[in-house]
Amino acid sequence: MTRILPSLLSRSGLRSVTASLLMATALPLAALAAPEGELRIAVGADANTFHPHVNSLPVGNAVDGLVFQQLFRIDADNKVVPALAKEWDWSEDGMTFTVTFETGHKFSNGKPLDAAAVAASFNQLLDPDSGSIYAGLYASLGEAEAQGEDAVVFHMAEKNGHVLMLLANTAASIIDTEANAEMGAEYGFYPVGSGPYMVDEFIGGERFSLVPNPDYEGPRPATLEKITFMAVPEDGSRMALLETGEVDIVDRVPAESIDTINALDNAEVILPDSMFSISMEMVLNGPLEDKRVREALNISLDRDGMVQGILGGLGTPSEGQVGPGTEDALRVTFEPKPYDVERAKALLEEAGYGPGNKLELTVNCPNGRYIKDAQVCQALVGQWQAIGIDAQARVLDLPSWSAAHRVPLEERTYDMSMIGRATAGIDFTLYRLFHTGVSANTTGFSDERVDSLLAEGRATTDIDEQKEIYAEVQKIIWDEMPFVFLWYQKQAIGISDKVEGFTIRPDETMLFDDVHVSVDG
Repeated sequence: MTRILPSLLSRSGLRSVTASLLMATALPLAALAAPEGELRIAVGADANTFHPHVNSLPVGNAVDGLVFQQLFRIDADNKVVPALAKEWDWSEDGMTFTVTFETGHKFSNGKPLDAAAVAASFNQLLDPDSGSIYAGLYASLGEAEAQGEDAVVFHMAEKNGHVLMLLANTAASIIDTEANAEMGAEYGFYPVGSGPYMVDEFIGGERFSLVPNPDYEGPRPATLEKITFMAVPEDGSRMALLETGEVDIVDRVPAESIDTINALDNAEVILPDSMFSISMEMVLNGPLEDKRVREALNISLDRDGMVQGILGGLGTPSEGQVGPGTEDALRVTFEPKPYDVERAKALLEEAGYGPGNKLELTVNCPNGRYIKDAQVCQALVGQWQAIGIDAQARVLDLPSWSAAHRVPLEERTYDMSMIGRATAGIDFTLYRLFHTGVSANTTGFSDERVDSLLAEGRATTDIDEQKEIYAEVQKIIWDEMPFVFLWYQKQAIGISDKVEGFTIRPDETMLFDDVHVSVDG
Protein backbone atom coordinates (compact mmCIF):
# COMPACT_ATOMS: atom_id res chain seq x y z
CA MET A 1 0.00 0.00 0.00
CA THR A 2 1.37 3.39 -0.96
CA ARG A 3 1.88 5.81 1.92
CA ILE A 4 1.60 9.44 0.91
CA LEU A 5 2.07 12.59 2.95
CA PRO A 6 -1.24 14.37 3.59
CA SER A 7 0.24 17.64 2.41
CA LEU A 8 0.81 16.13 -1.03
CA LEU A 9 -2.76 15.20 -1.69
CA SER A 10 -6.12 16.51 -2.66
CA ARG A 11 -7.50 12.98 -3.00
CA SER A 12 -5.00 10.50 -1.68
CA GLY A 13 -6.13 7.48 -3.67
CA LEU A 14 -5.73 9.30 -6.98
CA ARG A 15 -2.51 11.18 -6.37
CA SER A 16 0.04 9.08 -8.26
CA VAL A 17 -2.27 8.45 -11.23
CA THR A 18 -3.34 12.10 -11.38
CA ALA A 19 0.27 13.30 -11.23
CA SER A 20 1.21 11.20 -14.24
CA LEU A 21 -1.82 12.37 -16.21
CA LEU A 22 -1.04 16.00 -15.45
CA MET A 23 2.54 15.53 -16.60
CA ALA A 24 1.39 13.89 -19.81
CA THR A 25 -1.16 16.55 -20.66
CA ALA A 26 1.09 19.45 -19.66
CA LEU A 27 3.82 18.68 -22.16
CA PRO A 28 2.06 19.59 -25.44
CA LEU A 29 0.79 22.84 -23.92
CA ALA A 30 4.19 23.81 -22.53
CA ALA A 31 5.86 23.03 -25.84
CA LEU A 32 3.82 25.77 -27.50
CA ALA A 33 5.69 28.48 -25.58
CA ALA A 34 9.34 28.74 -26.62
CA PRO A 35 11.83 30.08 -24.07
CA GLU A 36 12.15 33.84 -24.36
CA GLY A 37 14.30 36.57 -22.78
CA GLU A 38 17.26 36.66 -20.43
CA LEU A 39 16.93 36.96 -16.65
CA ARG A 40 19.92 38.64 -14.98
CA ILE A 41 20.47 38.23 -11.25
CA ALA A 42 23.10 39.80 -8.98
CA VAL A 43 23.83 37.73 -5.89
CA GLY A 44 26.10 38.47 -2.95
CA ALA A 45 27.38 34.89 -2.67
CA ASP A 46 29.09 33.26 -5.62
CA ALA A 47 28.57 29.55 -6.24
CA ASN A 48 31.66 27.40 -5.70
CA THR A 49 30.09 24.22 -7.11
CA PHE A 50 26.87 22.91 -8.60
CA HIS A 51 27.57 19.32 -7.59
CA PRO A 52 24.60 18.53 -5.34
CA HIS A 53 26.63 16.17 -3.15
CA VAL A 54 28.94 18.97 -2.03
CA ASN A 55 26.98 22.19 -2.61
CA SER A 56 25.72 23.94 0.52
CA LEU A 57 24.65 27.40 -0.75
CA PRO A 58 21.15 28.57 -1.74
CA VAL A 59 22.40 29.87 -5.09
CA GLY A 60 23.72 26.37 -5.79
CA ASN A 61 20.40 24.88 -4.70
CA ALA A 62 18.61 27.12 -7.21
CA VAL A 63 20.85 25.93 -10.03
CA ASP A 64 20.62 22.28 -8.97
CA GLY A 65 16.83 22.54 -9.05
CA LEU A 66 17.05 23.58 -12.70
CA VAL A 67 19.87 21.35 -13.95
CA PHE A 68 18.85 18.10 -12.23
CA GLN A 69 15.68 16.17 -11.56
CA GLN A 70 14.70 14.47 -8.31
CA LEU A 71 12.28 11.84 -7.09
CA PHE A 72 10.68 14.48 -4.85
CA ARG A 73 11.15 18.21 -4.47
CA ILE A 74 10.25 21.06 -2.11
CA ASP A 75 7.78 23.55 -3.57
CA ALA A 76 7.44 27.28 -2.99
CA ASP A 77 5.36 26.65 0.14
CA ASN A 78 8.07 24.45 1.68
CA LYS A 79 5.99 21.32 1.09
CA VAL A 80 7.35 18.02 -0.19
CA VAL A 81 5.77 17.14 -3.54
CA PRO A 82 6.50 14.34 -6.01
CA ALA A 83 8.73 15.13 -8.97
CA LEU A 84 9.67 11.99 -10.93
CA ALA A 85 8.14 9.74 -8.27
CA LYS A 86 4.81 8.12 -9.14
CA GLU A 87 4.35 5.65 -6.28
CA TRP A 88 6.23 4.89 -3.08
CA ASP A 89 5.75 2.47 -0.22
CA TRP A 90 7.36 0.96 2.86
CA SER A 91 7.82 -2.64 3.81
CA GLU A 92 5.96 -3.70 6.94
CA ASP A 93 9.12 -3.60 9.06
CA GLY A 94 10.00 -0.08 7.84
CA MET A 95 13.40 -1.21 6.57
CA THR A 96 12.72 -1.14 2.82
CA PHE A 97 11.48 1.90 0.91
CA THR A 98 10.56 1.57 -2.77
CA VAL A 99 9.95 4.40 -5.24
CA THR A 100 8.53 3.86 -8.72
CA PHE A 101 9.29 6.79 -11.00
CA GLU A 102 8.45 8.16 -14.42
CA THR A 103 10.63 6.84 -17.23
CA GLY A 104 11.50 8.32 -20.63
CA HIS A 105 13.89 10.96 -19.28
CA LYS A 106 17.54 11.25 -20.21
CA PHE A 107 20.59 13.21 -19.18
CA SER A 108 21.82 16.09 -21.32
CA ASN A 109 24.50 13.79 -22.77
CA GLY A 110 21.81 11.41 -24.07
CA LYS A 111 22.18 8.66 -21.45
CA PRO A 112 18.89 7.31 -20.04
CA LEU A 113 17.75 8.28 -16.59
CA ASP A 114 16.77 4.75 -15.62
CA ALA A 115 16.70 2.79 -12.37
CA ALA A 116 20.38 1.90 -12.65
CA ALA A 117 21.31 5.58 -12.97
CA VAL A 118 19.10 6.57 -10.02
CA ALA A 119 20.55 3.84 -7.79
CA ALA A 120 24.11 4.76 -8.78
CA SER A 121 23.46 8.42 -7.99
CA PHE A 122 22.18 7.66 -4.50
CA ASN A 123 24.94 5.19 -3.75
CA GLN A 124 27.50 7.85 -4.61
CA LEU A 125 25.69 10.33 -2.34
CA LEU A 126 25.87 7.72 0.44
CA ASP A 127 29.57 7.01 -0.05
CA PRO A 128 31.75 9.26 2.15
CA ASP A 129 34.79 8.31 0.06
CA SER A 130 33.16 10.02 -2.94
CA GLY A 131 33.56 13.41 -1.26
CA SER A 132 29.85 13.74 -0.44
CA ILE A 133 29.36 16.10 2.49
CA TYR A 134 25.89 14.63 3.04
CA ALA A 135 26.87 10.96 3.38
CA GLY A 136 26.35 10.93 7.16
CA LEU A 137 23.03 12.74 6.97
CA TYR A 138 21.69 10.31 4.36
CA ALA A 139 23.28 7.19 5.87
CA SER A 140 19.91 5.87 7.05
CA LEU A 141 19.01 5.20 3.39
CA GLY A 142 21.48 2.32 3.50
CA GLU A 143 21.93 1.16 -0.07
CA ALA A 144 19.96 1.85 -3.25
CA GLU A 145 19.13 -0.99 -5.64
CA ALA A 146 17.67 -0.75 -9.14
CA GLN A 147 14.50 -2.74 -9.65
CA GLY A 148 13.63 -3.10 -13.31
CA GLU A 149 13.79 0.12 -15.33
CA ASP A 150 11.49 2.31 -13.26
CA ALA A 151 11.99 1.61 -9.56
CA VAL A 152 14.65 2.06 -6.91
CA VAL A 153 14.65 0.20 -3.60
CA PHE A 154 16.35 1.65 -0.53
CA HIS A 155 17.53 -1.04 1.86
CA MET A 156 17.45 1.10 5.00
CA ALA A 157 20.28 1.08 7.52
CA GLU A 158 17.81 2.30 10.15
CA LYS A 159 14.18 3.33 10.32
CA ASN A 160 13.60 6.91 9.24
CA GLY A 161 10.16 8.51 9.11
CA HIS A 162 11.64 11.62 7.43
CA VAL A 163 12.77 9.96 4.20
CA LEU A 164 10.63 12.09 1.87
CA MET A 165 12.21 15.27 3.22
CA LEU A 166 15.67 13.81 2.62
CA LEU A 167 14.74 12.82 -0.92
CA ALA A 168 13.23 16.26 -1.61
CA ASN A 169 16.38 18.18 -0.73
CA THR A 170 18.56 19.14 -3.71
CA ALA A 171 21.39 17.03 -2.27
CA ALA A 172 19.31 14.09 -3.54
CA SER A 173 19.37 15.34 -7.14
CA ILE A 174 20.01 12.56 -9.66
CA ILE A 175 23.46 12.90 -11.19
CA ASP A 176 25.13 10.99 -14.02
CA THR A 177 27.80 9.15 -12.03
CA GLU A 178 29.63 7.98 -15.16
CA ALA A 179 29.97 11.55 -16.44
CA ASN A 180 31.03 12.64 -12.96
CA ALA A 181 33.82 10.02 -12.96
CA GLU A 182 34.99 11.08 -16.42
CA MET A 183 34.86 14.84 -15.79
CA GLY A 184 36.18 14.94 -12.23
CA ALA A 185 36.13 18.43 -10.66
CA GLU A 186 34.74 19.96 -13.87
CA TYR A 187 31.43 18.23 -13.14
CA GLY A 188 30.89 20.72 -10.33
CA PHE A 189 30.87 23.59 -12.83
CA TYR A 190 29.33 21.95 -15.91
CA PRO A 191 27.19 19.17 -14.43
CA VAL A 192 25.36 16.65 -16.57
CA GLY A 193 21.75 16.53 -15.46
CA SER A 194 18.29 15.90 -16.87
CA GLY A 195 16.53 19.10 -15.81
CA PRO A 196 15.13 21.91 -17.97
CA TYR A 197 18.39 23.92 -18.01
CA MET A 198 22.10 23.27 -18.37
CA VAL A 199 25.14 25.34 -17.42
CA ASP A 200 26.42 27.29 -20.40
CA GLU A 201 29.21 29.32 -18.81
CA PHE A 202 31.00 29.43 -15.46
CA ILE A 203 33.56 32.13 -14.60
CA GLY A 204 34.42 31.74 -10.92
CA GLY A 205 34.07 34.89 -8.83
CA GLU A 206 32.35 36.71 -11.68
CA ARG A 207 29.32 35.06 -13.29
CA PHE A 208 27.67 31.90 -14.56
CA SER A 209 24.76 31.29 -16.88
CA LEU A 210 22.17 28.64 -17.74
CA VAL A 211 20.47 27.90 -21.04
CA PRO A 212 17.61 25.50 -21.91
CA ASN A 213 18.39 21.80 -22.09
CA PRO A 214 17.12 20.81 -25.57
CA ASP A 215 16.68 17.19 -24.49
CA TYR A 216 14.48 17.92 -21.47
CA GLU A 217 11.03 16.38 -21.41
CA GLY A 218 8.83 17.05 -18.42
CA PRO A 219 6.28 19.32 -16.78
CA ARG A 220 8.72 22.18 -15.99
CA PRO A 221 10.18 23.25 -19.36
CA ALA A 222 12.52 26.22 -19.60
CA THR A 223 10.70 29.53 -19.96
CA LEU A 224 13.82 31.67 -20.45
CA GLU A 225 16.48 31.72 -23.16
CA LYS A 226 19.13 32.42 -20.56
CA ILE A 227 19.55 32.92 -16.81
CA THR A 228 22.71 34.79 -15.83
CA PHE A 229 23.94 35.07 -12.24
CA MET A 230 26.51 37.74 -11.39
CA ALA A 231 28.57 37.51 -8.19
CA VAL A 232 28.58 40.97 -6.56
CA PRO A 233 29.43 40.81 -2.82
CA GLU A 234 29.27 44.58 -2.21
CA ASP A 235 25.75 45.76 -1.35
CA GLY A 236 26.07 49.14 -3.02
CA SER A 237 27.33 47.66 -6.28
CA ARG A 238 24.47 45.16 -6.42
CA MET A 239 21.87 47.85 -5.81
CA ALA A 240 23.41 50.09 -8.47
CA LEU A 241 23.03 47.32 -11.04
CA LEU A 242 19.31 47.11 -10.35
CA GLU A 243 18.89 50.89 -10.38
CA THR A 244 20.56 51.16 -13.81
CA GLY A 245 18.62 48.21 -15.21
CA GLU A 246 21.70 46.07 -15.77
CA VAL A 247 20.16 43.26 -13.73
CA ASP A 248 16.56 42.25 -13.04
CA ILE A 249 16.88 40.79 -9.51
CA VAL A 250 19.22 41.47 -6.57
CA ASP A 251 19.33 39.58 -3.30
CA ARG A 252 19.88 40.85 0.26
CA VAL A 253 18.83 44.44 -0.22
CA PRO A 254 20.21 46.37 2.78
CA ALA A 255 17.69 48.28 4.86
CA GLU A 256 19.09 51.65 3.81
CA SER A 257 18.44 50.87 0.13
CA ILE A 258 14.83 49.68 0.39
CA ASP A 259 13.24 53.13 0.06
CA THR A 260 15.56 54.05 -2.82
CA ILE A 261 14.60 50.97 -4.82
CA ASN A 262 10.91 51.31 -4.02
CA ALA A 263 11.09 54.87 -5.35
CA LEU A 264 12.22 53.62 -8.76
CA ASP A 265 9.66 53.59 -11.56
CA ASN A 266 10.54 50.06 -12.64
CA ALA A 267 11.49 48.05 -9.54
CA GLU A 268 10.48 47.25 -5.97
CA VAL A 269 11.64 45.35 -2.90
CA ILE A 270 9.75 42.26 -1.80
CA LEU A 271 10.05 40.92 1.76
CA PRO A 272 9.26 37.19 1.64
CA ASP A 273 9.37 34.95 4.70
CA SER A 274 12.76 33.62 5.75
CA MET A 275 13.82 30.72 7.95
CA PHE A 276 17.54 31.53 7.99
CA SER A 277 19.06 31.14 11.46
CA ILE A 278 22.35 33.06 11.70
CA SER A 279 24.83 31.95 14.37
CA MET A 280 28.51 31.84 15.21
CA GLU A 281 29.31 28.13 15.13
CA MET A 282 32.08 27.34 17.62
CA VAL A 283 34.96 24.91 17.27
CA LEU A 284 34.58 22.96 20.50
CA ASN A 285 38.25 22.66 21.32
CA GLY A 286 40.28 24.25 24.11
CA PRO A 287 38.56 27.12 25.94
CA LEU A 288 35.29 26.68 24.05
CA GLU A 289 34.83 23.26 25.60
CA ASP A 290 34.00 25.15 28.81
CA LYS A 291 30.27 25.87 28.97
CA ARG A 292 30.93 28.98 31.10
CA VAL A 293 32.91 30.50 28.22
CA ARG A 294 30.20 29.62 25.73
CA GLU A 295 27.56 31.24 27.93
CA ALA A 296 29.68 34.36 28.40
CA LEU A 297 29.97 34.72 24.62
CA ASN A 298 26.21 34.35 24.25
CA ILE A 299 25.09 36.80 26.94
CA SER A 300 27.59 39.57 26.17
CA LEU A 301 25.85 40.57 22.93
CA ASP A 302 23.29 43.31 22.37
CA ARG A 303 21.32 41.51 19.68
CA ASP A 304 18.48 44.02 19.58
CA GLY A 305 20.94 46.85 19.11
CA MET A 306 22.76 45.09 16.27
CA VAL A 307 19.52 44.06 14.53
CA GLN A 308 18.33 47.66 14.52
CA GLY A 309 21.65 49.47 14.15
CA ILE A 310 23.38 47.22 11.62
CA LEU A 311 20.68 45.14 9.94
CA GLY A 312 18.17 47.99 9.87
CA GLY A 313 15.51 45.74 11.38
CA LEU A 314 15.97 42.90 8.86
CA GLY A 315 16.27 40.28 11.58
CA THR A 316 14.70 38.85 14.73
CA PRO A 317 16.85 37.77 17.73
CA SER A 318 17.10 33.99 18.07
CA GLU A 319 14.70 32.07 20.28
CA GLY A 320 16.29 28.70 19.43
CA GLN A 321 18.68 27.34 16.85
CA VAL A 322 15.88 26.15 14.56
CA GLY A 323 14.48 28.98 12.47
CA PRO A 324 10.80 29.73 11.79
CA GLY A 325 9.32 27.63 8.99
CA THR A 326 11.51 24.63 9.82
CA GLU A 327 8.65 22.18 10.31
CA ASP A 328 6.92 24.47 12.77
CA ALA A 329 4.78 21.65 14.21
CA LEU A 330 7.98 20.26 15.77
CA ARG A 331 9.85 23.51 16.41
CA VAL A 332 10.03 24.99 19.92
CA THR A 333 11.23 28.39 21.11
CA PHE A 334 12.82 29.65 24.31
CA GLU A 335 13.47 32.89 26.14
CA PRO A 336 16.12 34.80 24.16
CA LYS A 337 19.60 34.82 25.63
CA PRO A 338 19.84 37.81 28.00
CA TYR A 339 22.19 40.73 27.49
CA ASP A 340 24.20 40.70 30.73
CA VAL A 341 27.74 42.06 30.46
CA GLU A 342 28.53 41.76 34.17
CA ARG A 343 27.43 38.14 34.32
CA ALA A 344 29.53 37.44 31.20
CA LYS A 345 32.62 38.92 32.88
CA ALA A 346 31.99 36.86 36.01
CA LEU A 347 31.69 33.66 33.99
CA LEU A 348 35.00 34.34 32.24
CA GLU A 349 36.65 34.94 35.60
CA GLU A 350 35.23 31.66 36.93
CA ALA A 351 36.67 29.91 33.89
CA GLY A 352 40.12 31.32 34.67
CA TYR A 353 40.30 34.20 32.22
CA GLY A 354 41.13 37.80 33.06
CA PRO A 355 43.75 40.55 32.56
CA GLY A 356 46.62 38.19 33.29
CA ASN A 357 45.24 35.36 31.15
CA LYS A 358 43.22 36.79 28.31
CA LEU A 359 40.99 34.53 26.29
CA GLU A 360 42.11 34.74 22.65
CA LEU A 361 39.61 34.02 19.87
CA THR A 362 39.75 34.19 16.08
CA VAL A 363 36.41 34.72 14.38
CA ASN A 364 35.76 33.88 10.72
CA CYS A 365 33.09 35.73 8.76
CA PRO A 366 32.17 35.84 5.07
CA ASN A 367 31.83 38.99 3.02
CA GLY A 368 28.59 39.15 1.05
CA ARG A 369 26.96 35.90 2.19
CA TYR A 370 24.57 37.29 4.84
CA ILE A 371 23.07 40.70 5.55
CA LYS A 372 25.90 43.04 6.60
CA ASP A 373 28.03 40.04 7.57
CA ALA A 374 31.39 41.85 7.61
CA GLN A 375 29.98 44.72 9.70
CA VAL A 376 28.31 42.28 12.07
CA CYS A 377 31.63 40.48 12.49
CA GLN A 378 33.35 43.66 13.60
CA ALA A 379 30.52 44.49 16.01
CA LEU A 380 30.69 41.04 17.60
CA VAL A 381 34.42 41.31 18.08
CA GLY A 382 34.01 44.76 19.61
CA GLN A 383 31.46 43.55 22.16
CA TRP A 384 33.64 40.59 23.13
CA GLN A 385 36.68 42.85 23.47
CA ALA A 386 34.59 44.99 25.84
CA ILE A 387 34.38 42.09 28.31
CA GLY A 388 38.12 41.43 28.18
CA ILE A 389 38.40 38.89 25.35
CA ASP A 390 41.20 39.29 22.84
CA ALA A 391 38.94 38.65 19.85
CA GLN A 392 40.10 39.13 16.27
CA ALA A 393 37.89 39.24 13.17
CA ARG A 394 38.95 37.50 9.99
CA VAL A 395 36.68 38.49 7.08
CA LEU A 396 37.15 36.06 4.19
CA ASP A 397 36.12 35.77 0.58
CA LEU A 398 33.42 33.13 0.14
CA PRO A 399 35.60 30.29 -1.24
CA SER A 400 38.08 30.67 1.65
CA TRP A 401 35.31 30.92 4.24
CA SER A 402 33.56 27.83 2.87
CA ALA A 403 36.79 25.82 2.61
CA ALA A 404 37.69 26.57 6.23
CA HIS A 405 34.68 24.54 7.42
CA ARG A 406 35.96 21.44 5.64
CA VAL A 407 39.30 21.38 7.44
CA PRO A 408 39.48 18.66 10.15
CA LEU A 409 38.43 20.00 13.52
CA GLU A 410 41.85 19.68 15.14
CA GLU A 411 43.53 21.55 12.26
CA ARG A 412 41.29 24.62 12.15
CA THR A 413 42.88 27.99 12.71
CA TYR A 414 39.73 29.75 13.90
CA ASP A 415 37.45 29.43 16.94
CA MET A 416 34.09 30.49 15.52
CA SER A 417 32.55 31.05 12.12
CA MET A 418 29.41 32.88 11.06
CA ILE A 419 27.05 30.44 9.32
CA GLY A 420 23.37 30.61 8.43
CA ARG A 421 21.18 27.52 8.41
CA ALA A 422 17.83 27.07 6.67
CA THR A 423 16.33 23.68 5.88
CA ALA A 424 12.72 22.62 5.69
CA GLY A 425 12.84 19.51 7.90
CA ILE A 426 13.50 19.25 11.64
CA ASP A 427 15.41 15.97 11.26
CA PHE A 428 17.43 17.37 8.34
CA THR A 429 18.37 20.42 10.43
CA LEU A 430 19.16 18.80 13.77
CA TYR A 431 20.75 15.57 12.57
CA ARG A 432 23.18 17.22 10.18
CA LEU A 433 24.30 19.86 12.68
CA PHE A 434 24.38 18.01 15.99
CA HIS A 435 24.73 14.27 15.48
CA THR A 436 28.19 12.99 16.32
CA GLY A 437 30.46 12.65 13.30
CA VAL A 438 28.21 14.06 10.57
CA SER A 439 30.25 16.20 8.18
CA ALA A 440 27.95 19.25 8.40
CA ASN A 441 28.49 19.23 12.18
CA THR A 442 31.12 21.97 11.98
CA THR A 443 31.51 22.37 15.76
CA GLY A 444 32.45 18.83 16.71
CA PHE A 445 29.45 18.78 19.04
CA SER A 446 28.86 15.32 20.49
CA ASP A 447 26.24 14.38 23.07
CA GLU A 448 25.02 10.84 23.69
CA ARG A 449 21.59 12.12 24.71
CA VAL A 450 21.19 14.00 21.43
CA ASP A 451 22.42 11.06 19.32
CA SER A 452 19.96 8.72 21.05
CA LEU A 453 17.04 11.14 20.73
CA LEU A 454 17.72 11.78 17.05
CA ALA A 455 17.65 8.03 16.41
CA GLU A 456 14.32 7.81 18.27
CA GLY A 457 12.94 10.74 16.26
CA ARG A 458 13.78 8.98 13.00
CA ALA A 459 12.32 5.67 14.13
CA THR A 460 8.80 6.97 14.83
CA THR A 461 6.14 8.50 12.62
CA ASP A 462 3.89 9.37 15.57
CA ILE A 463 3.64 13.16 15.62
CA ASP A 464 3.13 13.41 19.38
CA GLU A 465 6.22 11.30 20.02
CA GLN A 466 8.19 13.40 17.54
CA LYS A 467 7.11 16.62 19.26
CA GLU A 468 8.39 15.38 22.60
CA ILE A 469 11.64 14.02 21.19
CA TYR A 470 12.59 17.01 19.07
CA ALA A 471 11.60 19.48 21.79
CA GLU A 472 14.10 17.79 24.10
CA VAL A 473 16.84 17.91 21.47
CA GLN A 474 16.25 21.62 20.87
CA LYS A 475 16.32 22.33 24.62
CA ILE A 476 19.66 20.53 25.03
CA ILE A 477 21.16 22.52 22.15
CA TRP A 478 19.84 25.81 23.52
CA ASP A 479 21.27 25.04 26.97
CA GLU A 480 24.64 23.62 25.83
CA MET A 481 25.26 26.52 23.42
CA PRO A 482 27.61 25.06 20.81
CA PHE A 483 26.67 28.16 18.82
CA VAL A 484 26.52 31.84 19.65
CA PHE A 485 22.90 32.28 18.64
CA LEU A 486 22.32 35.58 16.81
CA TRP A 487 19.10 36.08 14.83
CA TYR A 488 16.76 34.94 12.09
CA GLN A 489 17.61 36.86 8.95
CA LYS A 490 14.82 38.41 6.92
CA GLN A 491 14.77 38.36 3.13
CA ALA A 492 14.75 41.52 1.05
CA ILE A 493 14.79 41.02 -2.73
CA GLY A 494 14.91 43.78 -5.30
CA ILE A 495 13.02 42.86 -8.45
CA SER A 496 12.36 44.61 -11.75
CA ASP A 497 8.81 45.11 -13.02
CA LYS A 498 9.91 43.21 -16.15
CA VAL A 499 9.95 39.95 -14.15
CA GLU A 500 6.83 37.86 -13.66
CA GLY A 501 6.36 34.56 -11.83
CA PHE A 502 9.49 34.71 -9.67
CA THR A 503 9.28 33.04 -6.24
CA ILE A 504 11.77 32.32 -3.48
CA ARG A 505 11.46 29.76 -0.73
CA PRO A 506 11.94 30.60 2.96
CA ASP A 507 15.37 28.92 2.75
CA GLU A 508 16.40 31.56 0.16
CA THR A 509 16.31 29.11 -2.76
CA MET A 510 15.13 30.93 -5.87
CA LEU A 511 12.53 29.15 -8.02
CA PHE A 512 12.22 29.77 -11.76
CA ASP A 513 9.53 27.32 -12.86
CA ASP A 514 7.17 30.00 -14.17
CA VAL A 515 9.43 33.02 -14.61
CA HIS A 516 9.02 35.27 -17.63
CA VAL A 517 10.82 38.48 -18.56
CA SER A 518 9.18 41.04 -20.77
CA VAL A 519 11.21 41.60 -23.93
CA ASP A 520 11.59 45.22 -25.05
CA GLY A 521 10.67 46.18 -28.55
